[in-house]
Amino acid sequence: MDPLKEFKQNLEYHFSEVTGRPFAKPHWVFISLSHECTFKCQMCGVVNVLKGHSLSNGSVLKTLDEIADWGRDCVVLFTGGEPFLRKDIFELIRHSVRRGLKTEAVSNGSLINEELATKIVRSGLQNIAISLDGKSEKTHDTVRQKGAFVKATTALKNLADAKKKAGAGPEISAWTTIMKENVDELFDMIPLAKSLGVECLVYHPVVVAQDDMQNTSPQAPFWIREDKLSVLKDQIDKIVEYKNKHGLVAFLHDPYLWVDHFKGALAKKQWKCNPFVFLNIGPDGEARSCGASFGNIAEGGLEPCLTSPEAHKARAIMKQCQKPCLQTCWAHPESDSLEEISKNFLRQIGSRKDRDELLKEARQMIENYEAKLLEKPHDA
Repeated sequence: MDPLKEFKQNLEYHFSEVTGRPFAKPHWVFISLSHECTFKCQMCGVVNVLKGHSLSNGSVLKTLDEIADWGRDCVVLFTGGEPFLRKDIFELIRHSVRRGLKTEAVSNGSLINEELATKIVRSGLQNIAISLDGKSEKTHDTVRQKGAFVKATTALKNLADAKKKAGAGPEISAWTTIMKENVDELFDMIPLAKSLGVECLVYHPVVVAQDDMQNTSPQAPFWIREDKLSVLKDQIDKIVEYKNKHGLVAFLHDPYLWVDHFKGALAKKQWKCNPFVFLNIGPDGEARSCGASFGNIAEGGLEPCLTSPEAHKARAIMKQCQKPCLQTCWAHPESDSLEEISKNFLRQIGSRKDRDELLKEARQMIENYEAKLLEKPHDA
């Protein structure tokens, strides 16, 4: 990203978090088209929530237009349930891509045969992620359902083959949920992923209450207990060593935080949420970041949701959360400190010929925030 653009974005997130005022727009916008799914996975409760709700085609298209009009660097991710159950999924993807949005999708892979893989590769998606939670059929199917492993691995093969034939296409990712059922084989996911044509492998800790991250409990199912934390640490050591030599694995934060997370010892100085980074639009049209909803896109669009008194209250609760969940969509550590934002900007511009002009623009941005902070907020 351009240094000045990154500086501007980090200032937006910093001053939004510090003041509670929505200077920033969400970077991640997850659009849950419906919670209808081909599976009923044990560690995922969304199929039991908002049954029968489904976002209308028109409301999704309108929301995509609103997001595009922000003119910001953000990512739209189509999810569910299983997003490829939607008959209009490729219309929605095409519209998002045409509007210049970085567009991604996450799937369990159950529907991705050769024909669908070809459509996905040609759709304009920048990333397609398939959930893969074990190196073996036994592990993966235990937490999902019988036959799920074969479908997920076949989907990844089909996507890799289709991309090879097309000569281009989305980044092919695998997402692995870290839990006690697979903690012994986290490193073994790497050779499996490579063999399937995966280009990016992402690990994330299990969430046991998708409807309310702040109620995550260490006593819940799938949680890695004390007797397995040394195993987790050993797995992380091997994964980090591999990544440093060969890449493939994407860390969106320090992976050793996983140990403290499952130990229940993760402190806010290690990890904290920025309430302005992430937005989820549910199949009922309700906008949420974490916990209670703060508006419905059917009632005036997305902007009123983001600036509502309910949004302000929800963000205040998020800032007080004492249970860091390590879900990467909520954090934005590069904007935590104004001093670090400035240092990073100075490092990036170095001795560029236009350094003086860039510094002048950056200083003006900060002065603009000084003026804004003296104004009475209209959204609190």
